[in-house]
Amino acid sequence: MQVPSPSVREAASMYGTAVAVFLVILVAALQGSAPPESPFPYSIPLDPEGTLELSWNVSYVQETVHFQLLVRELKAGVLFGMSDRGELENADLVVLWTDGDSAHFGDAWTDQKGQIHLDAQQDYQLLRAQRTREGLSLLFKRPFSTCDPKDYLIEDGTVHLVYGILEEPFQSLEAINVSSLQTGLQRVQLLKPNISIPALPSDTRTVEIRAPDVLVPGRETTYWCYITELPDGFSRHHIVMYEPIVTKGNEALVHHMEVFQCAAEFESFPHFSGPCDSKMKPERLNYCRHVLAAWALGAKVRALPSISPGGPHLCMRASKK
Repeated sequence: MQVPSPSVREAASMYGTAVAVFLVILVAALQGSAPPESPFPYSIPLDPEGTLELSWNVSYVQETVHFQLLVRELKAGVLFGMSDRGELENADLVVLWTDGDSAHFGDAWTDQKGQIHLDAQQDYQLLRAQRTREGLSLLFKRPFSTCDPKDYLIEDGTVHLVYGILEEPFQSLEAINVSSLQTGLQRVQLLKPNISIPALPSDTRTVEIRAPDVLVPGRETTYWCYITELPDGFSRHHIVMYEPIVTKGNEALVHHMEVFQCAAEFESFPHFSGPCDSKMKPERLNYCRHVLAAWALGAKVRALPSISPGGPHLCMRASKK
C-alpha cells in the first residue's frame, strides 16, 4: 500500500532534508478511519533506548487490537510484528519503508531464512500517520484472528513482539535484509481483561518497596533479590492493590517483579540486595516463598481481594531480560 503524499520536491522545499521529506509524506497518510476518542490504556517501550514506544487497546466485541507505534528519530522506516519464538524468521510483520521518493506501509511476513515477503492478505490496516512533537505516530489495527496462515494468532498469554529499524531507503520490500537491521524483542501480554479499579477506602496506606542503587548488569538476563522489613510498628493490614515502580529510563529493561512474604517463624532476616544466584545470598532467603504480588511487563495497576501478610519481612525479586 502506498501512502498518499505531496510531491517530494514540494516536501523538500518545505523541510530541506530527506528525513523531513519522509515525515511530511507520512503526515498526509490516511487509510481507513480511526476510532473516535480511542484511548490507549497499555504502553511499553520496545527498545532500551526508547526509540520505539508501543501503545494499544483491545476491543473484545470487535476482536481487534488497535496499535499506536511512536517512532522517535525516524530514519528510513520501521518494522514491527509478532512471532512464536521472538525471532525475525517466520514472523508476522507490518513494515513502513521508503524507496527514497514515496513512503509505503504493508502487511508482510518472513520465511525461515528471514526473507521479507508482502502478504497477499493485508490484515494490518493503517488508520493514521501523524507527525507529533515526540516523533512519528502510526495508528493501525489488526484482528485477533485473520485465517491467514502467514499471520500470528493473537490470543491470551505472552506475545513475543519483534521490531527492526530501517536506516536507509529500499527500492522494494523484498530488498530489505533483516540481518543488517537494528532489531530486538519485547515480551508482553496484549490481551488483558477489562477490570475496573475499585475506589479505595479513605484510610488506605501506601507502602513502597524499592531495591535501591541497583546497577543493571550487562548480561541478557539477571534476577535481583532484595530483602527488606516493613516499617516498625506496622500492624496487620490488608493488601488491596499493587502497581510497579520502575526508574524512568529502565522501562524496557525490567521484565517482571515478584514480592514474597518471608516465613513468620523467624524473628529476623539479614538485609540483602544482589543477584539471586549470588553465593553471598543469605540462606534464609529460601524461606521467602509466599507470593504476595507479581507484575510483568505491560501490566498495570492490579486490584485484589484483601490479602493480609503474616510477617514483617518481605523479599522482592526482579528480573531484567
